[in-house]
Amino acid sequence: MRARLLRLCVGGGLVGLLLLSIGVVRASSGDRLVTFQGCVRQCEVDECLDGATTLPLHLRALQWTCESNCDYVCQRRVTRAAQQQGRRVHQFHGKWPFVRVLGVQEPASVVFSVLNGAMHVRSWRLVRSGLAPSHPMRLWLSVFVVLGVWTWLCSAVFHVRDFPLTERLDYFSAGLNVLYILFLGIVRMLRLNSWRQTRVVALACMVPYVLHVAYLSLVRFDYGYNMAANAAVGVLSNIVWFVVTVQAYRNGQPFWWKPAVLIVLTDAAFSLEMFDFAPVADTFDAHSLWHAATIPIVAHWYMFLVDDARWDLRLEQMRKE
Repeated sequence: MRARLLRLCVGGGLVGLLLLSIGVVRASSGDRLVTFQGCVRQCEVDECLDGATTLPLHLRALQWTCESNCDYVCQRRVTRAAQQQGRRVHQFHGKWPFVRVLGVQEPASVVFSVLNGAMHVRSWRLVRSGLAPSHPMRLWLSVFVVLGVWTWLCSAVFHVRDFPLTERLDYFSAGLNVLYILFLGIVRMLRLNSWRQTRVVALACMVPYVLHVAYLSLVRFDYGYNMAANAAVGVLSNIVWFVVTVQAYRNGQPFWWKPAVLIVLTDAAFSLEMFDFAPVADTFDAHSLWHAATIPIVAHWYMFLVDDARWDLRLEQMRKE
């Protein structure tokens, strides 16, 4: 069975590598607007030549420059004009023209990312006090907490200011988190109780991830491939957790249905990304609402994982008796 899973993980990684050729052209209609281009040029002449304008400290602290500030001001100016005239709102540089708050580019996504991270922090005590130090799942769930906090921290930083570095940290940490959920599912499905048993699965999952990050970092940052690779891992993870659901049902677990429901809810939350609408109140777009939807799901995942680990231990003890 473990050999089969090894082939599945490696196979999933190879599928991702075969998708390297998939690309997406990230062009925005707003960038091509003559009014926007003219506004930016005029603003830079009026405000940026010879250091004519000094930005407030909070903007400079978040690495806003005179040029990037002109870009933002012109995005908002063009957007307000479109809203007043009943015309469609355009994206600029692949993003919606959000109203920034204290220099923060996407305030709603930042707040929701922080709240997701807080749910992971809150779950640390549940994991550490709810499972005995000798329980094999205690370590893996503790790692899940740390990884979850890191993932949402990277998400919050990226939404504060979008730079190439913050973007890559966000994407790579999110990909690792998706992969770790698959890893947890495999550990649970196969009931792997030691590092000796687990390291084969860990290696089989980590090698494709390292290759994935290396390609995006050293060859080409391909948004389409990155999304396809994460989707492939997500599908594998769904399959594994549905198998865990069936196992729990057969073992008479009273809350056997929870992983299937949580997977469906997680997928439903992610599906909000498909509805790429202009932000409501210039703040809440589909992406931010996806982050909002995952906040309660995180808490229920931890409750299930701890209860499941306890039940599984009890089942093993009953079998030994």
